[in-house]
Amino acid sequence: MVRIEIEDNGPGMDKDVKNRVFDPFFTTKQVGGGTGLGLSVAFFIVREGHHGTIDVRSEPGRGTVFTIHLPVMHSIVETGGHDAG
Repeated sequence: MVRIEIEDNGPGMDKDVKNRVFDPFFTTKQVGGGTGLGLSVAFFIVREGHHGTIDVRSEPGRGTVFTIHLPVMHSIVETGGHDAG
């Protein structure tokens, strides 16, 4: 498993925002300031495309941490007994 953490020291999120942050079209920006698709697309890619998880920890006044866990996939490439050179 690979873990990636993205952390900021911004204003953080309250519980209501944190519970909706991955919802499509949810935004805290003013009208015209964003589509609200960024985190929902990231959630979909991590979950469906990579079979991983993405979580958020945040408190008002304490910043936010997004944690992504991705499984490590091992693949074996068969060369058929031939040299690459």
